[in-house]
Amino acid sequence: DSIDGLNARRGEAEGALAQVLAALGRLQLPVHHAWGNHEFYNFSRAHLVHTGLNSRPDGATAGPPAGDCQAYHFSPAAPFRIVVLDAYDLSILGREPDSPRYQESLQLLREKNPNDNLNSPAGLEEPRFVEFNGGFSQAQLDWFNEILKFCDENQEKVIVVGHLPIHPDASDRICLAWNYEDALSVIHSHQSVVCFLAGHLHDGGYCLDSHGVHHLTLEGVIETPPESNAFGTVYVYEDKMVLKGRGRIADRIMHF
Repeated sequence: DSIDGLNARRGEAEGALAQVLAALGRLQLPVHHAWGNHEFYNFSRAHLVHTGLNSRPDGATAGPPAGDCQAYHFSPAAPFRIVVLDAYDLSILGREPDSPRYQESLQLLREKNPNDNLNSPAGLEEPRFVEFNGGFSQAQLDWFNEILKFCDENQEKVIVVGHLPIHPDASDRICLAWNYEDALSVIHSHQSVVCFLAGHLHDGGYCLDSHGVHHLTLEGVIETPPESNAFGTVYVYEDKMVLKGRGRIADRIMHF
């Protein structure tokens, strides 16, 4: 969610993205992106691939070879690995209506959500099945499982990043990934994951799950008052992560 969906309605999507990328370009550090629904309100997935928001590398560290999944991984420093998941791999956002993945996603959404407005969770037993959410394809989950096998074998510590929360205790019932249980099942079948970082839910959330994995949903900086600031810096140690926040972002210590 680097830019707001309102930009598309005003015809300002390209200018807003250029402004964000210019600010990020001044950083003397690598920048890695995980796409959210607001990107897809402004641009198609095919367009985003050719912008500065595409930080998915080519080759072995990229996600599933089939399709356009934006999952990838990298190691900033041993023994840590970052795995970025594509939470809108299953989605009707950002895809052409005649594409197989769009049709697959629409069928799943309509099975779970009979409302005329697919962004409405009204009356749903599973209110997360709304258009502004998405999910993980089986191909991505299989790839994720293989990455975590490698990390287990090499005694790495893994921080997983995805736009949508995957644990109900770190979210409300609406802002979860469609098939969050499948992603949790993969994580819980391995020992290497220490934390899952998400966004999407503007109020944020946190839980330590039954397998000792921290689930941190960061507060939405879009709610920050004008002319003020909000950001967080995470300091990573061998046995803990320390989040120092400013503005809406709350401080937190997460021990491994």
